[in-house]
Amino acid sequence: MKIIIMLAASFVFLLGCAHTSEKRALFVGEINGEALLTHYQSFQTPYEQSSFSAQEIAVIEQWPDNVHVDVFFGTWCHDSQREVPKLLKILSYNQKLAYKLIALDYQKTEPSGLAAQKAIEFTPTIILYKNNKELGRIIERPRNSLITDMNALITLSK
Repeated sequence: MKIIIMLAASFVFLLGCAHTSEKRALFVGEINGEALLTHYQSFQTPYEQSSFSAQEIAVIEQWPDNVHVDVFFGTWCHDSQREVPKLLKILSYNQKLAYKLIALDYQKTEPSGLAAQKAIEFTPTIILYKNNKELGRIIERPRNSLITDMNALITLSK
């Protein structure tokens, strides 16, 4: 009986977690960084809390302007909520870099079909391009840090 009560209590707790205001406001499709940060507190707070050293900022500022970043993420995804705000803060230090934010649904799809075309399986998936050629991907989380991993992909392509 005790197990049944614990299971029922757990179910009620999880059901409550599934209905937060941000989960009800699931966004799917392309979104700009400003809109994401304005409408999703779970992205805005980590963005505001992200900071980088002068050395890291110098690295970011040296990235060439022919680099483009596509970010496939979920507004509902905790990995996305951790990594995408950091990425947006990184990109704010180099305004020459183009980027596209594509929000996915729970099945990792979106209306344009780009996620399927790019074989996206996990969120976030950050794809770096240089001169429209894919340099590599950072999937779910960086191996070292976003700056280190991005810099490695960008500089290896020289």
